[in-house]
Amino acid sequence: MSYITTINNQTYTVTTEKNGQQRKITLNGDELTIDWRQLASLVADAKGSIFQGGRYSLLIAGKSYEVYARQITKAGEKDSQFYEIQIAGQRFEIKVEDERTKKLAGLARGGTHAGEAIVQAPMPGLVINIPLEVGTQVEHGQTVAVLEAMKMENDLSSPISGTIKEIRVSKGQTVDLGQVLVVIEGSH
Repeated sequence: MSYITTINNQTYTVTTEKNGQQRKITLNGDELTIDWRQLASLVADAKGSIFQGGRYSLLIAGKSYEVYARQITKAGEKDSQFYEIQIAGQRFEIKVEDERTKKLAGLARGGTHAGEAIVQAPMPGLVINIPLEVGTQVEHGQTVAVLEAMKMENDLSSPISGTIKEIRVSKGQTVDLGQVLVVIEGSH
């Protein structure tokens, strides 16, 4: 599973295998073997809620660290998780986003130029539905293509309100990352 992490406005890509104490991770292309163990979990709050985190022992490249981590909540950030991490006497706030979710969200924000918007494949996959036709009026956020990738259906929505100008793929077609699927002419 790949994650995008942001620490002090610096972004890193972290790829990790399934949960376990000893695992390999890839950090911006560099593979590391880590060994980590939870020493103590967080206690419940006054309402009985238990939050993710605790005290951990972390071994990276022969160096041992004691890490305190807890999940924190940030207003208006429903698609990301935030953690407070204390390691070697320093405190960090880390934003963690699932790479797939971040790519899908980025497509909804970008791709506009000269009154047009493009909807691109956020990852390689199979087009399983194009629910609309050229000339159809669409609203911002309306599904214009459905892509199956990683055994999941992904609704790809229009980043603007307008009219479908071009459909460059068809149902059953395999597409590559970044391939243009639909072009939308913005409403004036």
